[in-house]
Amino acid sequence: MNNQTITDLRRELEKARAALIDAQSHLTAHAQMNAALHCAVEVFHSPLHAKVTSTIAGIEHALIRTERLRGDACAGNCAWAALVADLDRCVHGRHQDDVCGDSCGTVSQGNPHLRLGAVIGYGMRRDEIVMPDRDHKHDPATWRRPGLTGATGGAIS
Repeated sequence: MNNQTITDLRRELEKARAALIDAQSHLTAHAQMNAALHCAVEVFHSPLHAKVTSTIAGIEHALIRTERLRGDACAGNCAWAALVADLDRCVHGRHQDDVCGDSCGTVSQGNPHLRLGAVIGYGMRRDEIVMPDRDHKHDPATWRRPGLTGATGGAIS
């Protein structure tokens, strides 16, 4: 498993953890409301609350285990790699071509400002930095297009 796969998995686990924490909070409030409604001394939580709590603990355990794997290989560049890997997301947070039920329709249209192949910058040697396709965005070489050429066919220096 490569670093980008671990980074992507960790990002998805963090999103799932956030959603489950919200669900846990909702279930807790619901249980407390029921207890208050029935003037109960004790608050009883549903089996779903226990499953959500257990799943959150499992996600946190997985994140702790993968932090070491990610940290060893990243050498301090993971934050930048994660940022660049997210450039193709739509306003709803979904990668281009992922399922997006919001206003994108059924499939995310991606970042409207950075389309596939769009030039997003230039390197020191005049090579273009472009938005690569989804399958190759974790390969730094696919972000660069060879430098500009002059009339004689040679690279401009």
